[in-house]
Order: sequence, then C-alpha cells, then structure tokens
Amino acid sequence: MSHARGYDPDKPLGKPPKRKRGRPAKFSGPATSLTYAIQTEVVAQIRKGATRRIAASIAGTSAKHLENWLRRGRDAIEAGKRSRYTELVQDVEKAEAEYQMDLVRAVEEAIRDKSMNDKVLRWRLGVADREFRTERERTTAVGDAQGPFELVKPEDAQRALVEKLERFLAEASRAESPDADAATAGQDEEEDDEE
Repeated sequence: MSHARGYDPDKPLGKPPKRKRGRPAKFSGPATSLTYAIQTEVVAQIRKGATRRIAASIAGTSAKHLENWLRRGRDAIEAGKRSRYTELVQDVEKAEAEYQMDLVRAVEEAIRDKSMNDKVLRWRLGVADREFRTERERTTAVGDAQGPFELVKPEDAQRALVEKLERFLAEASRAESPDADAATAGQDEEEDDEE
C-alpha cells in the first residue's frame, strides 16, 4: 500500500516549528560593530580628504555609528582605558591632521609657484573643522567702539545737512547763470586791459 498524497516519511510528524520573530541573522545595512577592516577603510578615506560621513558610507557603516564609536573612544581615553575605540579615535584624528598638513604644504607650494590656482586649497582649509582653524584676531573699533559708523546727534546732523545744502545751492546758482560768469569774465578782461 502506498502512502497518502503529500506524506513524507522522512519528515517528523506534528506541527512545523514556528519561525523566530524579528530580523533574520543576516541582514543588509550598515555595520553596527567596529571591525579592523572598517577602521582601516575609514582612516584611509579620511586621509584622502573624505569627510567622516563619506568615509563611513564607503566603509559600509553609517555616520551615526562612526560618531558613536568615536564618542565611546573619547570616553575611554578620558577614563584612561585602551580599546579598539580609542585606537579609532587616535587614527581618525591623525588622518585628519595629516590631510590638513598636506593641504598646508600644497598652499605653500602654490605660494611659490605663481601659476598654480590655490583657491580650492584655501577654501578647503577655510571649511576645516574648528580644531584645525585659527580664529582671526578681533579688530578693535576706533573711537567710541561703535565700529566704522559714528553716532551723531540729530541737531549736529541737521546742521551739517543745512551747510551742505547751502553750498550745493550756491554752486548750482553759479553754474546756472552763464551771463553772470560772462560778466565777471568780461570785467576781468577790462581790468587786464587797463593795466
């Protein structure tokens, strides 16, 4: 006699086991644990000039995870401990510093070589992290520390305006009357003839 349709003697009888809830063990997405491969890739990309976000994406993780690892490393350094996270912090800071020094060297070379356009280099140095920038010295304002503008009392401003207006009107009236200019010029010529 044959077995019933769909019956498999190798399978155990009973209900099939339930599937576990949640994500399967293998899932695609950003890596959540720091590995040596991720660390070396992040450091290599930062050394080339990539931002932390770009370096994290290229290494296969997210910027949030990278910042969390760096924060854990800084906390461990403050506590006097040494771990993979402290190595990551030190490697990332060293890579950023090396990239900034490469930019500084390139700018110095551009200063010597006048044919080179160094605007991009100066811009990149200008948008660097705060720790790599030096703050400009604050200029002190001249006078009453009001900046380039001078505070004037309303009475003084009105007086200065009236004086300018009177000068302007006097010059305009002289320019409008060419007969007066010709008459004064004619008088000057007569005085020259008398001499």
